[in-house]
Amino acid sequence: MNYFIDENLGSKLTGIEKAQINRIHLFEQGGLAARGVTMHYNTQLHLYADSFDVHGRYFSMYDFFQGTKDDEEVVDRGWIDYWENVCHFRVQYLPKTTDVRIHDGDNFRMYAHFMDKDYKTLDYVNYFDTHHVKTMREIYDTRGFCSQIVYLTNKQKVASKVYLNRKGERVMEDLYDSSPDLESKWTQTVVRNFRGRDYFFDSQTALRTFFFNQLYEDGDLYISDRNLKLAEPLDKTDDRVKICGVIHSTHAQKQADVANSPIKSHYRYMIEHPDHFSKIICSTDYQRRDLVNRFPDLKDKFVAIPVGFTTPVEIDPSKRLTNRVMCVARFSPEKQIMQQAEVIKRLVPEFPDVELHLFGYGKGEKELRDFVAKNHLEKNIIFRGFLNDLSEEYQKGTVSLLTSIEEGFSLATLEAQNYGVPVISYDIRYGPREIIDDNVNGFLIKPNDQDALYERLRRVLRSPQLQKTLSAQSVKLAQRFSEKAVLKRWETVVDDVLAE
Repeated sequence: MNYFIDENLGSKLTGIEKAQINRIHLFEQGGLAARGVTMHYNTQLHLYADSFDVHGRYFSMYDFFQGTKDDEEVVDRGWIDYWENVCHFRVQYLPKTTDVRIHDGDNFRMYAHFMDKDYKTLDYVNYFDTHHVKTMREIYDTRGFCSQIVYLTNKQKVASKVYLNRKGERVMEDLYDSSPDLESKWTQTVVRNFRGRDYFFDSQTALRTFFFNQLYEDGDLYISDRNLKLAEPLDKTDDRVKICGVIHSTHAQKQADVANSPIKSHYRYMIEHPDHFSKIICSTDYQRRDLVNRFPDLKDKFVAIPVGFTTPVEIDPSKRLTNRVMCVARFSPEKQIMQQAEVIKRLVPEFPDVELHLFGYGKGEKELRDFVAKNHLEKNIIFRGFLNDLSEEYQKGTVSLLTSIEEGFSLATLEAQNYGVPVISYDIRYGPREIIDDNVNGFLIKPNDQDALYERLRRVLRSPQLQKTLSAQSVKLAQRFSEKAVLKRWETVVDDVLAE
């Protein structure tokens, strides 16, 4: 089994999780078994996996110890009926919520929150004493079983968290220091009755290393996608464990000096402790050259494999618009989305119907919205939020923009190209120059040159014929990253590592 290791999988995908999910599909197409493994406790993990079309392919460390890593059965307990007709409690529905209060006669006993308006998927139940003080909380997995109980002190601080299997048996326990003068602080995890005995862990690193050792079987391979907190526990596993680390972004803190600038914390441990990592995978040949030049002794460990790949898609030319600019990115400082908004502002007098569609989310959204409101650009800059599937949006796109300070690859650029949407990008480390041939399937411009960004975008908007030419070349050149070509690189790495 090939395990892709991550911290968590949430309701929205970052570029790393999107790349990981794409890789699961790629491996499956090539006949390579693959699953995603997450570290965080997440009662909705399997629901999220379903929403991203990877049903049954993800499980967490907690699933492993709870015995539910291969268990996708969803059980409907019928809680309302149970409380009312079996327990003879009084259920009080709270207006405009999916919450209920449960009363035993005149005594308020429980407060329950459901995730749906039909009151089927229970999220949690809070329990109260006779003084209406909360004493504990039961937390339910979306598959329908009580997965965790949080016990509280009389000061409402966490005393312990107990993890249960489907039978209601205790399998793990987190212990906390609940000193009245301090916030609750995790102190220890106990894994109960695992293969015949209890295990105590005083650090998360030790717990995770134990988990990786217990999960691993001969012939498996761990491919770690999040290495800030995962590289060390993986490195400390038994010698028999095979590991590859993935670099998803730039490795140096300053792109102007990649030869001397400090290594980013996400990758520092892996590069400084490389012995247990059979391969360290980056997304571009450009980045691999930089890494090899700086760390020549690790030349044989560094491998370049594109983070994305293309598959044939059906393109309907009749859907293509001539004024639709796209940006697929988080609203974070390094993406510099404000520069795009400022360029659109300059273009509106000449192209009053131009539209910039922003597909993303993040902390920078308020600043962008304030800019749009201040400059009356509501019809020209449209916030679309996070969408799982952008295929229909790419069909309509005229051109896409990339204004990042840095990238690891830019999966969004390759996706746009595959749908015939040319990209105007800053020529940054890493990604754009390997996907875009300047003036052929898009444009590469000097980073932060907003005048050049304005000029190239204006040029595209003025010429429907140029749009068609760039679009045709985008589709053609995207095939350099075909599913077959990228899969072959991964097959080579897997074979080489397992043969060691």
